[in-house]
Amino acid sequence: MAMEMQVERMGDVAVLRCHGSLDADTVPEFRHAIRGLCEQGVCRFVLDGAALQFVDSMGLGVLISLMRRVRPQEGEVKIAALTDDVRSIFEITRLHRVFDICSTSQEACQKFRRR
Repeated sequence: MAMEMQVERMGDVAVLRCHGSLDADTVPEFRHAIRGLCEQGVCRFVLDGAALQFVDSMGLGVLISLMRRVRPQEGEVKIAALTDDVRSIFEITRLHRVFDICSTSQEACQKFRRR
């Protein structure tokens, strides 16, 4: 299944609105997009999963890689608006303990501003 991604900038935060699946087929495209953002100096990301239908181990891996890449620059990756199916994937893998999972992308962006 394909994935579409829109990037919305909210100040110094990049909100990644993903539609479809973040999986082995779509990870290279996702990685290319986030690499470009990182090269522009972005180190705060919100993955808005409201329209994300599936995430596999490769998708989770690219999110962990992104988090490791931005942490040295005081950056962070927050996850927002997950569907129940995708949320359960984060819970089964215990990554809900690693990532800050927010109800909405607006809530995630506000948490960045409070720091």
